[in-house]
Amino acid sequence: MNARSRLYDALKSVDTLAGAFTTRYLCSPRRPMPAAPQDVLAIRLWGLGNLALLAPQFHAARGSHRVRLLTLERNGDFVTQHTPWIKPLLLPDPASLRFAPRLARILRNLRRDSPEVIIDFEQFLRLPLWAVRTATGAPSVGLNTPGQGRLPLLDQVVPYDPTRHVADTFAALWDAAGLPAANGPGPLNVAPSALPASIAAKLDRNSARRPLVVLHPGSGDHFPGRRWPPERFGQLASRLAQRASAQIVITGLPDERRLIRRVRESLGSTAHLDLSGELDTSGLVALLARANLLITNDTGPLHLADAVGTLAVALYGPNTPHRYGPRKAGSRAVFADLPCSPCLDDRSMKRSKCEHFACMEAVNVDVVEKISLELLEQQLPHPHRESLHAVSR
Repeated sequence: MNARSRLYDALKSVDTLAGAFTTRYLCSPRRPMPAAPQDVLAIRLWGLGNLALLAPQFHAARGSHRVRLLTLERNGDFVTQHTPWIKPLLLPDPASLRFAPRLARILRNLRRDSPEVIIDFEQFLRLPLWAVRTATGAPSVGLNTPGQGRLPLLDQVVPYDPTRHVADTFAALWDAAGLPAANGPGPLNVAPSALPASIAAKLDRNSARRPLVVLHPGSGDHFPGRRWPPERFGQLASRLAQRASAQIVITGLPDERRLIRRVRESLGSTAHLDLSGELDTSGLVALLARANLLITNDTGPLHLADAVGTLAVALYGPNTPHRYGPRKAGSRAVFADLPCSPCLDDRSMKRSKCEHFACMEAVNVDVVEKISLELLEQQLPHPHRESLHAVSR
């Protein structure tokens, strides 16, 4: 685990200890649910991908409900660009000295202007819901995740189902609060102008009959064990460039550049465009909307690709595609499914002590290449399909 991952693991420990005390000694009795609430406060702090999975529910309430969202500042761009009718209540990173004062100010404002109902989309955290429920006096809807002691915080309980996709879990929470629920991925607003002109020009120069393949070798801040070895991303990209004439684009966060350097070293002389740290969320959405294929670990860009209708090959090990897999028809999940997988689970606060990452090592380059070529073949003009099929056999 890297330093940031350890920090977030420590914050989970704080939530466990403080949450156990507050839920046992400082929880008010259950409150009645409103029949048809019009004023809603949603809670989802982490996870750009989770917000993409929530977007259909926000769209279903557009124009008919007032919805506020308590989330982290890093998600502000996504909310503003893709669900602008939602009012974001933005918190700094929990490790920031600004976190506590900002939270206190938000809670004061919510006390003066309380929602009718709170919908908690967190699956194991307790303190955020306790703070908001205490400040507002509003009833809450949430998941009774086994082993997490959340039941005293919930006025309307949605059972935890480990076999249900997270998007369907979010829809169930929305429905349980008495709001119109939606099914299926997306939609997201795609602004072509969000992709910088200099980058768009580079893509356009290389676009003639060449499929655009985006690689996302990172996994954000949470548990680096979700990452496929970067050398394999490089090997795969070289093969796709050779056998499908693919344009290769690499994306990632600024602090993932060391990881991406290892991908680039494995590419050798294969031409590619490294956009790590160059795109904001809207730019990434615009890029994915242009792409023929995304190849990614289990992380947020997968769900962005789903929402804009781009095919994806998603790689799983510590997590399960049954819960977080691609939802677009045709996209594929590759899961080694070792006896120890999945080890990341809401019931254990998504903590894993694994340091060997054997599940991601078990994902074979040949398998991912075969699937990728099949998905690219579906999108090629008919005269070019046979040559691609010949080299992929």
